[in-house]
Amino acid sequence: MSMHVQTKSRRLTGLDATRALAILGMFAAHIFDLFALDNSGILSPTFTGATANGRASVLFMVLAGVSLTLFARSLQRKGLSRKASVGVLVRRALVIAVLGLLIGPVNESIANILVHYGLLFLLLIPALYLPARALWVLSVFWLVIAPLAWRPLAAAEAAQSLGHNPTFTDFAHPGLLLADLLVTGYYPLLIWIGFGLLGVAVGKLPLSQKKTVAWMGAGAVVIAALSLLIGWLKILPWITAVGTVAGIPRSQIFTAMVTGRSPSGNLDRFLSESSYIWLPTAHSGSMIFTIHAAACALALLAILLLVTPHLGYAGALLAAAGRAPLTLYIGHLVLLPLLQVGLSAWVQWWTLCVLMLLAALILHHSGKAGPLEAGVRYLSVLPTDEKNSDPK
Repeated sequence: MSMHVQTKSRRLTGLDATRALAILGMFAAHIFDLFALDNSGILSPTFTGATANGRASVLFMVLAGVSLTLFARSLQRKGLSRKASVGVLVRRALVIAVLGLLIGPVNESIANILVHYGLLFLLLIPALYLPARALWVLSVFWLVIAPLAWRPLAAAEAAQSLGHNPTFTDFAHPGLLLADLLVTGYYPLLIWIGFGLLGVAVGKLPLSQKKTVAWMGAGAVVIAALSLLIGWLKILPWITAVGTVAGIPRSQIFTAMVTGRSPSGNLDRFLSESSYIWLPTAHSGSMIFTIHAAACALALLAILLLVTPHLGYAGALLAAAGRAPLTLYIGHLVLLPLLQVGLSAWVQWWTLCVLMLLAALILHHSGKAGPLEAGVRYLSVLPTDEKNSDPK
């Protein structure tokens, strides 16, 4: 969902296409049920609940790091000093966070990611100036260790949650707001910073080189598969305990362990158990799912980087949609409450897809940025930046 500035010749269409796919994943996770009764009356995860849920948002955060790195590089190419570049990045991060605070109350049925996204941009700025090798070590360390540190904090501070999307009135309770943003909210930054760090590390790779991207994708696929397998193998002996502690009937446990919830509730009460770290569960914040979701994001990015240039006009449209992520994301937040009045989930889905296609057609043929992307660019890149550029 980044709004980085690059010329057409330097844009990675695969990156834009991956961002568009993440948007579609968000659409699905916000429209379709995560679980349903099958023909035999057994509760099972839906396709959305088993795939997009918990992974689309992680993909957004990883892409945030990648795009931030590329944007910072574009500022350097324009001749801006480090001080001027940091100023642009800080303003951009704050504009996105403020936009998130404004739009949050519009649709409380969806956990708005924009405030966390803007804050992530802000927190990642120092990482841009670290060596690539140090970044890889730091990101892997963070993705493994942060969930272990988060779990006891989340269990102890479970009641310290806003219960709604962050907005300006929450500054009246700064401690509660901070706890929600870092630990107890839907996107706890204590963990999610790791996804951004991984993205910054990936952004330093030569992503235009097919061999590098192929190796990254192959490694990511292996890690994604192994982590999910290990998670299930490690948690199987605890299935009865999970149900007992979380208060979920055995018939619903599998669904709850895949999607993070069931008709009887979620797995939050299991946080106090050490085996929580092995839950292969979306949005759980467990160590194993954090690693798995990060690997899924890299695998999907690698696939799209390799495939999109060969998709012709379809690939160009997908990439064009990915250049207006902020517009599409906020647009669907505003439209969904209206579409959900009397319309089926599939009608909502196809309506958003058609609107996304129309936006892609306009952006592709006009060569312009989305309206909100242009607005963020205007507010963050000020004329004074050029005066602070390095002398030529």
